[in-house]
Amino acid sequence: MTTTTAPPALKGAYRDALFSGVPLVTTRLVRERTFAFATRDQVRTAADVAAVLSEYFEDRDREEFVVVFLDTASTLTGIHVASVGGLAASIVEPRQVFKAAVLANAASVILAHNHPSSNPEPSREDVAVTKQLVEAGRVMGIPVMDHLIVLDHGFTSLAERGLM
Repeated sequence: MTTTTAPPALKGAYRDALFSGVPLVTTRLVRERTFAFATRDQVRTAADVAAVLSEYFEDRDREEFVVVFLDTASTLTGIHVASVGGLAASIVEPRQVFKAAVLANAASVILAHNHPSSNPEPSREDVAVTKQLVEAGRVMGIPVMDHLIVLDHGFTSLAERGLM
């Protein structure tokens, strides 16, 4: 009979799991591509975020839903593409939005998506998913500050319209 003993450097629960046959799961952040922010200033208005995102969404032919991460000083720290859809819609899952926010250690988030049709009006689905994500953020302790629809010629803020 052969017994396996843990090397002395392995301690505690990790060692116990490793040698008991329990599968270990690790999570790593993967940088899929880099987008350089023009500035690292605080976000004070929806227009501040829209200015950064209008460059990001430039020339997109499909709807994309992104999550902008903010730190405790309301400084943009990252952007995560939560969903890429078709011409008129993208499916957004709360777990994809908040998994990335937790891993990025975001203090709060701003949601945004583009409308390739250039229609600035939020759809019923836009409002419904916003309310769902605001509630999920409340439960997770990661407030959703706004949801922007970013267009070539401007933006629409759901917070400013009272739709959150």
